[in-house]
Amino acid sequence: MTPLERRFRLLLRAYPASYRRERAEEMLGTLLEASPPGRSWPSFRDTRSLIIGGLRVRGPLAPCLSMLWAALGALGAGYNFMLSLHVPEASYGPGVQPWVGESGVIITAAELGALAWVLLTIPVLAAGLVRLYRRRLRAAGLAAGLAAIAWAGTWMAGLALMYQVANWQPTAASIWAGNCNVGAGCALAGYRHAVVSWEELAVLAGWLALGAAMALILASTRSLRTRDIRGISSA
Repeated sequence: MTPLERRFRLLLRAYPASYRRERAEEMLGTLLEASPPGRSWPSFRDTRSLIIGGLRVRGPLAPCLSMLWAALGALGAGYNFMLSLHVPEASYGPGVQPWVGESGVIITAAELGALAWVLLTIPVLAAGLVRLYRRRLRAAGLAAGLAAIAWAGTWMAGLALMYQVANWQPTAASIWAGNCNVGAGCALAGYRHAVVSWEELAVLAGWLALGAAMALILASTRSLRTRDIRGISSA
């Protein structure tokens, strides 16, 4: 097995096992034939197509993206809650505020999570609107518009929740009080450390409720579409 074939097989795991049993060999053969001789890594286009295709087969793209978006927002609120229990580290650069003694793995994961949330923001809105318009509510008339408005409303609520997450964190723009030393932490004006931030738990709960609302909007379109089809068939 060549390195290219091995990596293509790894990407094909994005598809369900039942789908791979039926079509994996055919897809693999096509991919290998279309790849230039000597290539050891899949192209960006092939990688993107396989991952997106696998997500589509496993389940609709919009629910997956919206659940990931809401989960990342909830994790951001949870990170802030943990930050409230520690002394903030002296940090003058942009990004997530660390605390004294925080593991580098945690801060890296937090930075990547924040970046992923930002990158998913527009795709989440677009994927939901496309799903509502093309796949579920073509025959629903006014209901299609109401569902789209509800989807846009939940998306805007997510922006408001993330604003609370970002606005609460102490940043380089905050007013510093006293001396700040790396490894020793610092005192921030208006910031209380080692005090449980119940507000952040409320924001976390808001993210969980938002994820549930997005799931309900997308799920309700399925039953609505089913009623439309039944109504047309009985007419």
